[in-house]
Amino acid sequence: MRFIKATIAGGFFVLLPVVLIWLILVEVMDIAVAMVSPFAELLPVEELGGVAIARVVAVVAILLVCFVTGAILLTPVGTAIGGWFRRVVLERIPGYTLIRSLTLRFSGTAEGTQFAPAMITTSPGVQEIAFIIEEHGSGSFTVFVPLAPTPTIGSVRHVDREHVTRLNASMGTVVNCVMQWGVGANEIFEQHEAGESPRA
Repeated sequence: MRFIKATIAGGFFVLLPVVLIWLILVEVMDIAVAMVSPFAELLPVEELGGVAIARVVAVVAILLVCFVTGAILLTPVGTAIGGWFRRVVLERIPGYTLIRSLTLRFSGTAEGTQFAPAMITTSPGVQEIAFIIEEHGSGSFTVFVPLAPTPTIGSVRHVDREHVTRLNASMGTVVNCVMQWGVGANEIFEQHEAGESPRA
């Protein structure tokens, strides 16, 4: 029963953000289509590849807005404004910091060590996959140890530095290994050995 509950809960917490993101994207698309429809009607074609021209223009407009916003945030002024907005508004939204950290880690542009893949030594000859959550000045780490096969379910532990080894492996590879009950661990070790094998 514990396994069934953990699996259902894990599936729920994985699907919930996906469904929310999908609903938001649908709403944004509807708004964009409504805004660009007057301009799309001026074009000589009504469809492009079987898709209404208004939707094509809406997608292009959304991508353009995202690109321009990203370009602005790369400037010194944009970076300052973006940092202020993130601290004052976004970080007050429950779950934002977690989603942002995971997104950055998956995209390979992560800042700092948060959610960095690691191995922790729990007993002689035994190691467990974990993700570094915080590094403390005392020389210890707060880590999250995922429960297979649901990487969003697990336990939080505080571990001394000498028992933590950072992994030179992508987060996607590690998460995929946990979801497959350890299948793919060899790929993690190969990626790790190809790097510098850093200790935490």
